[in-house]
Amino acid sequence: MSSNNYKAICQELDTLSIAYLTKLNEYSQQWKETGGQFQKGFLDLAHAKYTMGARTVSHFSYDERMKAILQV
Repeated sequence: MSSNNYKAICQELDTLSIAYLTKLNEYSQQWKETGGQFQKGFLDLAHAKYTMGARTVSHFSYDERMKAILQV
């Protein structure tokens, strides 16, 4: 194996490793943000149930105009 070929392979591995770690960092940041949004939603729902009574909050209580801002 020549020295140039070895250096090229090492450079490609470095590039791929950096790209992988960058994507992994983005994924963990988005996971953290999504978890925070779910937590806030659950706390808001719990507060609504506490304020209005557990039996008065159901899917009929939500505004029909409410639309999802993200789709999976």
